[in-house]
Amino acid sequence: MLEKILLYNVKNPQHIIKAASNMRIISGFINESDTDRTLAEIATDVRGISLSDAEKYQPQENKESLVIFCDVTDKHMDKLLFEMRQKSFDVSFKAVLTDTNRKWNIKQMLVEMRREKFEYMRRNMK
Repeated sequence: MLEKILLYNVKNPQHIIKAASNMRIISGFINESDTDRTLAEIATDVRGISLSDAEKYQPQENKESLVIFCDVTDKHMDKLLFEMRQKSFDVSFKAVLTDTNRKWNIKQMLVEMRREKFEYMRRNMK
């Protein structure tokens, strides 16, 4: 399967898309019109985004953002995450497409990401 990343409401996505394309990873947007589709359906339909299209992308203000890694190798994921950290990309959540979450839509994924973040913070406050 092809390595892909799905971007939801990410500010300045061209930086992530450029880093991914350097590794031959295909990038795609999750649009508001896709909110009822499963993540697997969206990932299957991704054909790539040009940097010029990415520069025109307007994320919604004050909304969470998400990057989903689909079939990305560990080596590429480590490299992308390193670049995202190093360049301080403003992304609320990062996730991996799994057998469990591939049947979810973006709303379900965001609910789960918020829950996991809350649990993580609660455990680390002790």
